Amino acid sequence: AAEAKPAVSGMDLSMSPQLQWLADKPVSALLRYTAQSFPRFQYGPQRRTVALQDYLALPDGFNPRTLAWAKDLRYDPRYGADPARLVDGALEHLRAGGFSYTLDPGVYGPNTADEFWFDRKAGFCEHIASAFVILMRAMDIPARIVTGYQGGERNGVDGFWVVRQSDAHAWAEVWLAGRGWVRIDPTAAVAPGRIGSLQRLQAQRGVLASALGDISPAVWFNLRSVWEAVNNSWNQWVLNYSQATQFNLLKNIGFESPSWEDLSYVLIGLVVFSSLCGAAWTLWERSRHDPWLRLLGRAVQRLQAAGMTIGLDCPPRRMAELLQQRLGVADPRMAPIRDWLLRLEQLRYAPADTAAGVTLLSLRRELSQLPWPV
Repeated sequence: AAEAKPAVSGMDLSMSPQLQWLADKPVSALLRYTAQSFPRFQYGPQRRTVALQDYLALPDGFNPRTLAWAKDLRYDPRYGADPARLVDGALEHLRAGGFSYTLDPGVYGPNTADEFWFDRKAGFCEHIASAFVILMRAMDIPARIVTGYQGGERNGVDGFWVVRQSDAHAWAEVWLAGRGWVRIDPTAAVAPGRIGSLQRLQAQRGVLASALGDISPAVWFNLRSVWEAVNNSWNQWVLNYSQATQFNLLKNIGFESPSWEDLSYVLIGLVVFSSLCGAAWTLWERSRHDPWLRLLGRAVQRLQAAGMTIGLDCPPRRMAELLQQRLGVADPRMAPIRDWLLRLEQLRYAPADTAAGVTLLSLRRELSQLPWPV
């Protein structure tokens, strides 16, 4: 955790109760900041407080088998109702219970924790962390899901560390008396030998990529490292670009005594050139943009218009869960929207199991007819 406030020029930062640093204005460009991390720290109340009740909440009517199992564990003499021992017991169950990590777990139903713990025993980090947190809360242990990044890779060309979207991860935090919030990664408890292949996560390759597919992975790795080093050098140059450097550049391109007027003309020319390049890129990108993501984006816009805070990184099933928490199970608008979101998810991740007649075109037509909340 960064206990000292990061230094960011021109921005005022504040820390949320969830240990997130928040800026007072949108971050819309390259940004350099300086921070110091303290991996060993304590955070949160040392004694149980009313505020922790929020981290015990569970929706009614879901995951009955997990709730029953949690009750059995609480009264199991092996654990003596000790929260720390109950946490260790759940992790040991993950290690020894035949669970596996996979990027292609299929479509889960509404009782996700029940399916994970008792039926499928397979999922990726979000499934595992979610099922773990539900079990903890059912055992009266405050718990919450944390999302971020785990790992990173040192670039051998320039020595910088690179963190990619593929390093995105979800884990958990549990509250223990006298210790506060404690980080727990239930995914790490799954045996490494059971981790499934990552090949299914890769996008379908085009003609050029297929033709070059036999190139050694080591060659690809080196090429990527060189490209990322070049890109990083450019970014660092942009961030370090001072007024003196700007005028020196004008001298190098033919301006004997550069002025602010000369600099303005150059900048206007660069803006026009960049705009033309951006327009061309947009047209090209639009032609190849994923139509499924476009449709998902339209659904996200409908829910955001109703005041929900979600983004394109939120899976359709999770959108349905958040909407149900907002509207309630009995709301007549809930069933058709949830059905539409689940069919959209199934079309993406389990197309072979999709019902006949369900296509992107049919879902697109249904979108405007659904009773979206306002």
